[in-house]
Amino acid sequence: MTTAAFPPGFIVTHAFVTVCAACLMAALTLWLQRSRGWYFMLIALWIPGTVLAFWLPSLIMTPKLFPSEPIPVLTSIVQGFFISPTLSIPLMGALISAPPGLSRTAQALGADRSRRLALVWLPLLRQRMVLGGVAIVILSIIMTFSLVWRLPVSI
Repeated sequence: MTTAAFPPGFIVTHAFVTVCAACLMAALTLWLQRSRGWYFMLIALWIPGTVLAFWLPSLIMTPKLFPSEPIPVLTSIVQGFFISPTLSIPLMGALISAPPGLSRTAQALGADRSRRLALVWLPLLRQRMVLGGVAIVILSIIMTFSLVWRLPVSI
């Protein structure tokens, strides 16, 4: 196992890139049509995706690519995409199980878009957003350390 000297802020930068990539992918997932099939597919891919994200630096890094080329940043982005179900699964579960006419009812009672968001959706999703956000931050820090101290791959 080899480690290289890293510039200051390397871990923070790559953890931030991983968090941003995970949040972007989770937002894209939530923007798509929410159906139970998509939800179950995310659940099925969640654990293999997380394991692959941990293993990814060992699969693609070689000593001559690391750290002089942009490969570590691209690895962090891909790792963020792989761990994004950790954030989107709890949120999508709440959105799928919410009553279908909840937003229409609030609109019929006179709530505009911002009031519906503040009074209906944020209270419904707050705890799940905090849970998913904390999990994503912890996983991104661990992913950055897996990038720094990559595991040797045995064939």
